[in-house]
Amino acid sequence: MIVRAGRPSVHALALAGVAVLLLAAAAALPLDTAPLALLACPFRAATGLPCPGCGATRAFHFAVRGRFGDALAFSPLATAIAAASGLHAVWTMLRLAGLPFALRLEDTPRARWLAAIAIVANWIFVSVQGRV
Repeated sequence: MIVRAGRPSVHALALAGVAVLLLAAAAALPLDTAPLALLACPFRAATGLPCPGCGATRAFHFAVRGRFGDALAFSPLATAIAAASGLHAVWTMLRLAGLPFALRLEDTPRARWLAAIAIVANWIFVSVQGRV
């Protein structure tokens, strides 16, 4: 739904700040050296299966470099989250600059079910793909 925009909320500003930090870290930190290479997945160590977030670090790494094919190959959901993070940060800056309208997303049970289905589908993809 399109509504008249006021200033972004504190929550939107905080989320935009976190999004910028995540994207900046993905752009600046190398994948195969410390600190990222030192992190091990406790879920995978305990079960031998990839966790629902496996591949997200590599997907963010490739997405911020514009290599979306490589990012999608590691984690389609994380690639979508990286893109949404960038869009949210830009949208929030535009709202701070006085953009006259804004989109409003409703938190509905349907949206929650879609998110859960997306997480499960991504987990199946990551498990079958076996890249991480």
